[in-house]
Amino acid sequence: MGVIEKQSIKGTVYAYLGVGVGFITAGILQPNFLTREQNGVLDLLWTWSLLLATLSTLGINNVTNRLFPYFRNPGQKHHRYFGLVLWVTLTGFIVSMIIYLLLRPWIISDSLEQSALFVRYVDLIVPLTLFTAIYLVVDIYYAALYQSAKGILIKEFLMRLFILIALLLFVYHVLDFPKFVLGYTLALSLPGILISLLLLFDGEFIIRPDFSYLRPKLTRAIISVAGFGIIMTFSNIVVQSIDRIMINSILGLADTGIYGRAFIFGTLVSIASRPVNKISNIVVAQAWKDRQTDTIRRIYSQSTLNQLLFGLLILVGILGNLDNIFRILPDNYASGKWVILFIGLANLFQMASGVSVAVMSTSRHYRLLTLFILLFAGLIVVTNLLLIPRMGISGAALASAISVGCYSLMRFIFLRIKYQMQPYSWRHLAILATGITAYGVSLLLPDFNHPDHPISTLILDIFLRSALITIIYIGFNRILGLSPDLNKQLNKLWHHSPKSISKGEK
Repeated sequence: MGVIEKQSIKGTVYAYLGVGVGFITAGILQPNFLTREQNGVLDLLWTWSLLLATLSTLGINNVTNRLFPYFRNPGQKHHRYFGLVLWVTLTGFIVSMIIYLLLRPWIISDSLEQSALFVRYVDLIVPLTLFTAIYLVVDIYYAALYQSAKGILIKEFLMRLFILIALLLFVYHVLDFPKFVLGYTLALSLPGILISLLLLFDGEFIIRPDFSYLRPKLTRAIISVAGFGIIMTFSNIVVQSIDRIMINSILGLADTGIYGRAFIFGTLVSIASRPVNKISNIVVAQAWKDRQTDTIRRIYSQSTLNQLLFGLLILVGILGNLDNIFRILPDNYASGKWVILFIGLANLFQMASGVSVAVMSTSRHYRLLTLFILLFAGLIVVTNLLLIPRMGISGAALASAISVGCYSLMRFIFLRIKYQMQPYSWRHLAILATGITAYGVSLLLPDFNHPDHPISTLILDIFLRSALITIIYIGFNRILGLSPDLNKQLNKLWHHSPKSISKGEK
């Protein structure tokens, strides 16, 4: 089993454990026990801190993804590479805080009219930015050490568990809302704290860089990659944050809260891609260094197939249960229905493109990827400006779907022309057909919900609908042999099942 498969399997398990916890928190408790404005506060705190934290990295994560293979040397602590990461990040944090102080009057004035509640908590952005930035760089460093699952466990599961605990304390009136926001801030800061302690425990926390190893050629490469990384970072900031910021500015805090809750359901589609993409960056960079183009071509092709397979299953499951989702959410969240669909499609486009970002960002044409991201950022700003005033929060979600689709298409066309990498085949179309079939059959099921037993019948309907979709979808894919990796994993499960074990004993 290769390093991508090992780390992605572990990471996917941790990620889906986090999904379970996150569903209870963001899907059930937050919409029902917090007002839309209070949910908007939480979303904006996360959005602004992620924006500034990403800026704080100053492109060093791009350097790690692309150039760490040239530092790799466990016996010499990888030439003290983490010391370089640490000082770049601290410098970037200072820069981002200067920018925050300059923007703070505008953030406050922009929020006073429609989002006054957010103003009370705006300065919590500062500690959130610091610990989020620390997590971002250490997480990528662990991925470079082929240990990406550690960061996923901390962020996707433990962080969400602590958010759930803080929210339960609020629900049972142990904490009022201001104290809950502090608990929420601590929970979001926890990944940065824990992963730093883990790095210290593993003996990888280095303060002083090895400047003697930074020869002129390598230094020039670092500066070049980091410089384009900063441009990519700025563009990614726009991509990740602009929808919530523009919704808050144009529509207000309540719509920001609705969008944030619906957005979470749409992003479930891409959960399985996060572990794969994280470890793939490092593996593909090493393959470029070793000139193993066939390996890259194989990883790219397999990733598009497997990620489409799992992403489409989640999307069909969500769409099949869309009415059930809005039975869980309060009535005033109904405007988020189209958000779930469009954000789900945006994430499916991302899944279906596989590791194309990793292939481009670690190749010698990484500068062109920077141009693509700038175009992507510009497109998402323009489409948001056009669609939010006309369609509200659904317009912001549609803007994301259009922009992500175009960005994915740009990468595909480039890799096809430049490297003759064409990962798609009849199997991808067949997977889409099985997804449509499973969704169509699920629509034939009667509605098992009953007003006299709302909770038990809701659970029954979700279970039956999801089980039918999964059986049809996985069954067709298994019979048609569309994914060799899926069949291999199913065979392993079958051979380790109690029935097969008992047969073996006989």
